Amino acid sequence: MDIEKISYTPEMVNGLHQSVMLYKALLDQAKKETDSIEKAYELADHVYQNMIRSAQ
Repeated sequence: MDIEKISYTPEMVNGLHQSVMLYKALLDQAKKETDSIEKAYELADHVYQNMIRSAQ
């Protein structure tokens, strides 16, 4: 099976970087507000998914 190399534009790289930094900030805040890492990830996932849905 051949895998094609994908060319990423600077805009795509920037958008991905911004998404990662946003999720990191959400997770860091969730860690402060919850008593377990699992709950922190659940909270960060929930908030991130709602933000993505509302942007569409």
